[in-house]
Amino acid sequence: MTRVLIVAVLVILGVGALFLALRPETTAPSDEPRERDVDVSIAKGEMDPREVSVVEGDSVTLSVSAEEPVEVHVHGYDIEEEVEPDEPARISFDADLTGRFDIEDHETEAVIGTLVVRSR
Repeated sequence: MTRVLIVAVLVILGVGALFLALRPETTAPSDEPRERDVDVSIAKGEMDPREVSVVEGDSVTLSVSAEEPVEVHVHGYDIEEEVEPDEPARISFDADLTGRFDIEDHETEAVIGTLVVRSR
């Protein structure tokens, strides 16, 4: 009986040691703002990717290309930028407001995508 107990304790200790040695690395999220460069394309009235997600404090640059002329309006940040088919536009801003913000075709007022700014 004692031998079985000793073997059981050794097995449990061995499994625990393997768990600690082989567990995946965990990295804490950085509290430092990051430079976020996101390529965005607009075709058939929709943005790809449909949603851009960043963290509060990030410096964001959207490189926007479009198949047709469009005036892009980022709500909440009140940024408007003309995009021509042969001339991608760069929309840069500091993500200092949190929430979900529509990105629209300013002329038609159609929502083409979403900007999500998460709290740090």
